[in-house]
Amino acid sequence: MEENIHKEQSQLEQSYNQHVKNYPPEDHNQIFEYMYEDQFYNIEKVFPKIMRTSALISQYSYFEKTLNTICNECERNYNISLSPEDIRHNGIKKYLFYLQRVVGLNINDTEILWQKIYAYNQIRNRFVHSPDENFTAREKATFEQKVKGLSFEQHSLNPNIFELKSIDREINTDFFELLTQALKIVSSEIKKKDKELGQ
Repeated sequence: MEENIHKEQSQLEQSYNQHVKNYPPEDHNQIFEYMYEDQFYNIEKVFPKIMRTSALISQYSYFEKTLNTICNECERNYNISLSPEDIRHNGIKKYLFYLQRVVGLNINDTEILWQKIYAYNQIRNRFVHSPDENFTAREKATFEQKVKGLSFEQHSLNPNIFELKSIDREINTDFFELLTQALKIVSSEIKKKDKELGQ
């Protein structure tokens, strides 16, 4: 994905350079403004934001689906009468609750790892359910602390509002590392339980 973003930017730069070489330097700014400014803005700001947001949503969906599958396997393997669907919580919180309280795995969802995952859950929900890119100072502080790759700028008319300026590649690499760690913990706890039960 990052290669595609870089490739698109390089192609646009080449196109611009090829185009302006036939004109005197004093015309380059005007050519840029009339023919290329919107394209450069889209390729440098809009396109990467859409791609990285979409990638995070996909990563999160994969993680949620994997936890769902693990819960269903635990239900079958350990002959548990309560299913994950019987739990009131939603999404990842439902599956963690099920693995902790119903299956009996030693997963501490108050650890920093899980708190970061919950923060990614919140930003993912904002991306999916709210096209609004305005955040309160409190939301901004939370996301800056727990979610990598987000840049904010203060709203020009309302100093209490912060607009999401950009999304860097770190949002995807960091979340991938977090979900990998989380799945390793869950897998390790299942192996311990299997060993205890002699399976």
